[in-house]
Amino acid sequence: MILWSQAKCLVRFKDCVLKDNLKSTSFIFKNPITDLEIYQSNTQDLPCKIGVIGHRKTEFLNALAMKYIAVPPLSRTYPLMAELKEYDQIQYLNFKESSGLDKVYLSARYESYAYKGKLEMSDDVNSVKNYIVGSNNYNSNQSSVSEAEVNRVIDLFNLSHLRDKWVNSLSNGQLRRARIAKSVLHKPKLLIIDDPFLGLDPVQTQLVSNSLNDVVDEFNMAIVLGLRFQDKVPEWIGHLTEVDESGVLFNGPREEVALKVSKNIKETEIPQDRKLNLLKISNSDLSDNDTPHVEFNNASVIYKDVPVLANFNWQIPRGTSWRILGENGTGKTTILSLITADHPQSWRSVLSVEGVLRKTGSGVTFFDVNNKIGISSPELHSLVPSTKTMNEIIKNGLVKDIGNSNFQFSGERYELPNNKIEALFQKPFVVDVLEQHGNTPFHSLSITLQKVTLFLRALIKDPELIILDEAFSCMDNVDLLKACHGVLRDEFPDSTILSIGHIEWELPDYDYVIKLVGDDNRSYQLFKAVAKD
Repeated sequence: MILWSQAKCLVRFKDCVLKDNLKSTSFIFKNPITDLEIYQSNTQDLPCKIGVIGHRKTEFLNALAMKYIAVPPLSRTYPLMAELKEYDQIQYLNFKESSGLDKVYLSARYESYAYKGKLEMSDDVNSVKNYIVGSNNYNSNQSSVSEAEVNRVIDLFNLSHLRDKWVNSLSNGQLRRARIAKSVLHKPKLLIIDDPFLGLDPVQTQLVSNSLNDVVDEFNMAIVLGLRFQDKVPEWIGHLTEVDESGVLFNGPREEVALKVSKNIKETEIPQDRKLNLLKISNSDLSDNDTPHVEFNNASVIYKDVPVLANFNWQIPRGTSWRILGENGTGKTTILSLITADHPQSWRSVLSVEGVLRKTGSGVTFFDVNNKIGISSPELHSLVPSTKTMNEIIKNGLVKDIGNSNFQFSGERYELPNNKIEALFQKPFVVDVLEQHGNTPFHSLSITLQKVTLFLRALIKDPELIILDEAFSCMDNVDLLKACHGVLRDEFPDSTILSIGHIEWELPDYDYVIKLVGDDNRSYQLFKAVAKD
């Protein structure tokens, strides 16, 4: 067992209060952080693999990453890092921004396959490998890493088969794995990740968890993960810290803190999955006398001789709610991009909307399509101008004929379209959110409030089709999550809703499920969701 006096302390808080800036008269937490330390070590006897839970976990991670001002100045110190005097010894990944990635329009992911060959992509400065090692940033200060280390990390995070792809062409889950791998290859002394499993399917969640444990041991780094109460804490986490508005409530060995947390936590903060039976059906079971809202008829989408969709048939009756289920990379977002016309092959007679085949020369434009669609997705999230306020982003959804990914136009002069939407924006939870945060820049909002912002933007036009791609992932305010679900259930019963999410209770109510399988033999199945007795 390593003695604390012999161990290398990375971070130390001692009677520390935190301020957002020097002029601020308020503190981040009500109480000082009296005594907290993080060590560099490969043993769980010391706090070196830490999970942070609680409603103010992000603020605590910000404090670890030097985002706030410590009062007095020496109440927060970094002993080993100060001794080494090396650059970039802390890596903080929070998925609220997209540093190192190109800002591109949504169709670019799919258009890249049309003109970039394998050789060109492997040499591209923005390939997955070059993004991870920092070669796509000419001002990169990343410390040198060996080719063996690069290959090891790429393999650990299941990115070997993607290393030569353009990084912006990755699926949401693949891109998150690449961003974690990039942070790891900096070989920091302290790696901080908020919501590390955001957008990952269960298989990839376990893979990333195991890989993080391996690399922090190999590179001798400490790691701190920001987790929700509802998240499963990785088995290798040795210490837990719970924080709320007052500051650090509990801090210590995992078993001790977990017991205290379980006694304090409200039942409402641990949502339960719905109890559903999935009954297998066919498209013929969905047919009635009405024309489907959306219909795929023998649709095929192929990238470089690799089928993503093959002979794909799916009828979506108007007013139905669907869950699109599948592991990362199975084509979920591709299907949605075909519907929204962001995918170039959307115009190749692969689908019909309200009985009208979508094809070039049909008279229907990209803007016509998107005027009737409201969407919230990780792709949109990454395109939001960080300085625009919550109010500006939401009202931008009222502007017609600009598509769903254009945030540059102001919707201030537009009126709400009808009484239903006026009633929506008079709901207490919406009024409360807008009064408190309406003028806050997007980058300053929590992940939960960023999600609410894009959700309200999707609804403000009263769309006929609502697409929710990971729209509620990692929301840590369960009451707010339930309020959003209630809006869809009560105010939009006639809208067609398509949802993607890997955690069942994060999804709104749904009537049907389409399950995609992404192995060598791509396939899909349709189910009707029926509540268990």
